[in-house]
Amino acid sequence: MIVAALVLAAAQPTLDDPAAARAEAHAILEDARYHGAGLPRPLEKPLAWLADRLEPLIDRINDLGGDVPGGPPIVWTLLAILVLLLASMVTSTSIRRRATAIERERAAAVPEADNPQALERAAGEAERAQQWERAVRLRFRAGLLRLDRRNVLVYRPSLTTGEVARTLKVPAFDEVGARFDEIAYGGRAAEREDAEASERGWRDVLEAVGRP
Repeated sequence: MIVAALVLAAAQPTLDDPAAARAEAHAILEDARYHGAGLPRPLEKPLAWLADRLEPLIDRINDLGGDVPGGPPIVWTLLAILVLLLASMVTSTSIRRRATAIERERAAAVPEADNPQALERAAGEAERAQQWERAVRLRFRAGLLRLDRRNVLVYRPSLTTGEVARTLKVPAFDEVGARFDEIAYGGRAAEREDAEASERGWRDVLEAVGRP
């Protein structure tokens, strides 16, 4: 439509007078026919408002560009790079948060018997009730499940401490495994020290194999 308007303006007798031609073209373009009269334009006012607010900023950036080697194009290029970097950081943060949320949802859906977090909570409750053997057993199972989730080993109920020790080759586990065997299979009564040592020992084991 705009091209047609300019063609019409050029066809007027005022062609020899450039100023008059421009005025004529402007008058034609102001005609409602070239502005979609009768059609809804919901974004026109918001975009106009945004343009008014951005114009001083754009002028300011262009002015600053005059003091930079390469002028405004260099400034705009640098700003574009900065925006891309910020967008990348925001995207990465969002992805990490989403991954964490998914992991929490999966953990919540796992039965408590196979959920390390739930087993740790149960071990804490057992300690508060002075059920030291139960606390040691629960924490041992939680530790093995954490190792399984990190693909360090494949958990199964029949897994022995000797198999785990040979797989891990981590000195911290040797003490944890020996204490567990004494209590679970040797018949030794567990005490507060055993529960506390189990918690510390598993923390050291998990740090040695690397946290996820």
